[in-house]
This record gives sequence, C-alpha cells and structure tokens, in this order.
Amino acid sequence: MNPLNRRELLAMAAAGAATAACLCCLGDAATVLADATTAPSTLDLGPVADFKTDGITIKWMSSDKLAIVRHNGKLYAPTAICTHKGSTIQSPDGTSFACPKHHATYDIEGNVTKGPAKKALVRYAISVDANGHVIVDKSRSFKPEQWNDPASFIKLS
Repeated sequence: MNPLNRRELLAMAAAGAATAACLCCLGDAATVLADATTAPSTLDLGPVADFKTDGITIKWMSSDKLAIVRHNGKLYAPTAICTHKGSTIQSPDGTSFACPKHHATYDIEGNVTKGPAKKALVRYAISVDANGHVIVDKSRSFKPEQWNDPASFIKLS
C-alpha cells in the first residue's frame, strides 16, 4: 500500500468535512421528519374560551411544533417550524416569531419580515368541535394565498 500524497490527503479531508457539514444540516430536517411522522395529526387544544386575549400562545411550540394566534378577530394555527432550515421557532414577545438558529423573523400572521427565510409559515386547519374545543388538523395546511379559506381560521365574535 502506497502512502497518501498531499493532494489525496487534502481531498479526503475535504470530503470528510463536507460529509460532516451535510450531517449537521440533516439533523434539524431529520428531527422535523421524525416529529411529523410520530405526532398525531389532530390535536384537541381545549375550549375556545381559553383563547381570550390577542397574541401568540406558545404552549404547543416545542411539543407539537405549532402556535395558536388570536389576531384581528380570528384564531389560527401556524407551524412553529422555520421555513429556512426547519428549526423550531420562538415567540420572544408574543406578537412575532423568530428563529433562534439563523435569525429569520416573521410577523404575527406568519409573513417573513427578515431573512434568510423566504417563505411564510403555513397554517394548519383549525375548527371548533361540538364541545366547544379548538381542534387543529396538522394533516391539512394552508399557504398564504389560502389564508382566507374558512378551514384555516376560526372567526371569533
């Protein structure tokens, strides 16, 4: 076996570094995929009366990767997954969203206000059942051009 020359050694080191970088990036995506395949698609979030004040409810952001927003007479359920690289977003002030990993920001409706994210947050189907409970169906999602679909929000009185 011949010893490696300098060019071969550098090529192997570069390939190893590229592989490590790809695995780091896939970590977030793998977590998101695992969460999506193991989590239930329909969630009962309790009585609609529990959502009395405007703002972002973060209770389900870590566990179910969604937020509940009361804004402009509507209740809706945007994803809590950044559209840039799939990290879980946060709501530092209760009126906007921010990705702690790459610092993308979104307004209360889910529109991008600062990159690197380019796409708005999707919203999940949301309804009130016969018991007056808020039900979110994560198997149905709505892009911004579909946010006027009655299944994408609950109209509050």
